[in-house]
Amino acid sequence: MILSHRLLQRTLHHHQSQKALFCRRSISTTSPLNDRIVIAVGGNALQRRGERLTIENMLKAAADMAPTIASLAKEHEVVLTHGNGPQVGELALERSAATFDVLGAESMGQIGYVLAQALSSAGCPTAPLLCQVVVDGQHEAFRDPSKFVGPIYGAKEATALSTSLGWVMKPDGELLCFDGRCDAL
Repeated sequence: MILSHRLLQRTLHHHQSQKALFCRRSISTTSPLNDRIVIAVGGNALQRRGERLTIENMLKAAADMAPTIASLAKEHEVVLTHGNGPQVGELALERSAATFDVLGAESMGQIGYVLAQALSSAGCPTAPLLCQVVVDGQHEAFRDPSKFVGPIYGAKEATALSTSLGWVMKPDGELLCFDGRCDAL
């Protein structure tokens, strides 16, 4: 995806994911590189299904993708943005009193660091950036959430979390969770 400098600034300013890594060079309108490429990495790319969400597994996944991104950065200016659904969900389980904006910022810093380390090891120095976006709490999307955060839960655990924390559980993969009751599909 190639974006103009002005469009890239608007995209990063308004982008809901709120996080980005700039690889190789800072953004400028006078870049000598051929094109600017925006790469979006989902939070699930750092946690493979069936693996525990650990720093070691995130580092391994980041190390696997870093050579490809570094090779692109040799010819292009690269902006890497990432998701954080599984990571922020894990943090929410550890600190149920924390708000999602704080947990999101914590996970962004963690993921930015992991990706920066992997890219640096692949010869691609980076500058992780953490951004804040203001959202409308009354937006219709909050009435029926569709963005998954955290791991997939079994029926008993999903019911307990839904009851104790007021979380909305939805189907994902092999599990169907609805109104606090989950069943295998």
